[in-house]
Amino acid sequence: MKNSVPHRIRALLRLLKNRPRPLPPSLLRAYVRSMLEKRDVLLASVARFGTPQYLLDEPALTQSLSAFHDVFSRHLKRFRIFYAVKSNSYPGLCKHISDKGHGLDVSSGVELSMALSLGCNHILFSGPGKTDPELTLAIRNRDRVTLLIDSAGELARVSRLLQGSDAGDVPLKAGFRLTGRHHGSWGKFGVPPEHFGALFAGALSVKGLDPRGTQFHTSWNMGPEAQVRMIETVGACIRRLPEGSRSRLRFLDIGGGYWPERGEWLNEENTRKGRLIQILDPDFKFKTRHVYHPAEPLDHFAREISRALRGQGKPLEDLEIFMEPGRWISTPAMHILLKVIDKKEAAVVIADGGINLLGWERPLAEFIPLVNLTRPSRREFPVRVFGPLCTPLDIWGTTLFGEGVETGDVLLVPDQGSYTYCLRQSFIKPVARVIRFDGSSLSEDQPERTFY
Repeated sequence: MKNSVPHRIRALLRLLKNRPRPLPPSLLRAYVRSMLEKRDVLLASVARFGTPQYLLDEPALTQSLSAFHDVFSRHLKRFRIFYAVKSNSYPGLCKHISDKGHGLDVSSGVELSMALSLGCNHILFSGPGKTDPELTLAIRNRDRVTLLIDSAGELARVSRLLQGSDAGDVPLKAGFRLTGRHHGSWGKFGVPPEHFGALFAGALSVKGLDPRGTQFHTSWNMGPEAQVRMIETVGACIRRLPEGSRSRLRFLDIGGGYWPERGEWLNEENTRKGRLIQILDPDFKFKTRHVYHPAEPLDHFAREISRALRGQGKPLEDLEIFMEPGRWISTPAMHILLKVIDKKEAAVVIADGGINLLGWERPLAEFIPLVNLTRPSRREFPVRVFGPLCTPLDIWGTTLFGEGVETGDVLLVPDQGSYTYCLRQSFIKPVARVIRFDGSSLSEDQPERTFY
């Protein structure tokens, strides 16, 4: 205890001295240029359907999905994608992925009902706290669903529900989610590795249940270190299983958590140092500086994960590998389009859509390059772009790329396909409709219906 205060002071001083890595200007300019290449299609969509709108960018979705599959296929013998629906639950996006032959990873009865309605034949049902009706829905569709069991209590409830069902000739495929000691609050998910053997043995005795794998998830990663550690943990668990149990294993699901390759972009005030400065001096004026946290290329993830699997030997290296990418695939698949409806002063404008379209104050946590499609330029200038909601937190950003800004200009909020649409809310203003661009034509999709 005597050294705790000086230790905290030293940590505070290190934080204040820390100089975050700046976002390379060349990377930012190239990104804005790539967004401006979509300008004609985006403006055509606004002219036809108005603003605000979400634009489903199917060519970008196809490209990211293909890239993920191609990279890991080069390193793994047997590999299947189960897109994490929670990242973006828009049915049109999920159907596009399912129609390409990939699976869907769902975390609730709502998502499971949607996946079934889309005709998806490969569904993983994960998540803690599944209700009996949700488990019953999985059991009724056991020819298409693999259940990832999250606890001993859930295994007991599944066993009871199976006894009361008509199991027929098709058993319910199942796996167990494992948690790691390094997960912190993520320990709410899964079972401790030391309990896996007993639970797997118990599951083998349940009539109508086919335990055949295990799963882990390591959240958001800039590199593959967390996945590699958990592969080592799973390998140790499997080696402790009796031979009869090991021979039943068919898959290892290593979850998602792959950060997009362009890395994480923040404004200086969004960093830990910036937030601390704001606490100490709420009136501190930050300069326009963007911070960069680089992410490893996907090929590096694939190479290191493959090496870790080979290092564990049999049976791990021979199992089919499931993956649950969400953010990596969905980020470029959806954009938001707005229009300036009021210019209050030279550096303050109001757009016709608010951050209720994002579902949370995302621009306060990261840097999103806003692009003026009406007056295109790769020049960044200071201007506060607010939405129309009755809260000062309804701000899209403090800079804009373009040659000025005027009332009526169309603004692009790019690459908002991940954890935005699925969090949207009708707060003060309604949510926007979705416009689909399939690579050649634009169309308005039908309103999303309620599932389950």
